[in-house]
Amino acid sequence: MKHTVITALLLAALPLANGCSDNSEVFYSISYPIVRIEAQVTRPESEPTPEEPSTGEGTETGGNDGTGSGTGTDGTETGTGTGSGSGSDTGTGEGEGTEEPVDPLVAQIQAEVLAEAPVQVGGRYVLDFTRYNRGPLTVDTASEAGTVQGAFFKEPGASEINLFFLEDNYACTISSYRDTDGKYKVLLTVDLTEIYQQRYPSAGLTKVVRQEYTSTPSN
Repeated sequence: MKHTVITALLLAALPLANGCSDNSEVFYSISYPIVRIEAQVTRPESEPTPEEPSTGEGTETGGNDGTGSGTGTDGTETGTGTGSGSGSDTGTGEGEGTEEPVDPLVAQIQAEVLAEAPVQVGGRYVLDFTRYNRGPLTVDTASEAGTVQGAFFKEPGASEINLFFLEDNYACTISSYRDTDGKYKVLLTVDLTEIYQQRYPSAGLTKVVRQEYTSTPSN
């Protein structure tokens, strides 16, 4: 049912995405500048050997500031990658000072998610509402694609925006995060789990998401 609805929305969006004018007054616009992108990847841990008992869930976080961390609690392995750069990984399992190994497959998928993000850091989405739930979309991709036109749909009060541009169409879940300045700003999350489960069928992936941090204040 959801697929049918999205298909209908996409067909309705095609005139906008192809550059045809809506001829409607823009009564509201909002911009989402992208300041940081992260990738979260979760897969079950492999079975422990007798010499290496399981310590539970492993969480790997890699940042573009050259640092990393790892923690463990309940039987799954989660990796988070941010932007680009390299760093060293340290971690804690059930006790202090134990080193948490980085899952190379998790790191590979993180890198793919970040590299394939259609809007890179420094880019932005600009939504012009010409109807109560839709309008033309302008996307600065901050990549070789430059600035492109598309369309979007967002029901009033909904926590998702459906975006259509270039060859991409996906839903962003809207939430918020607390920035380093202490203020809450908009976070856009794109669920890529199904795509990567098909790409890596034997990996046992349970979650793959792209998180796009914006500088837009959260209401």
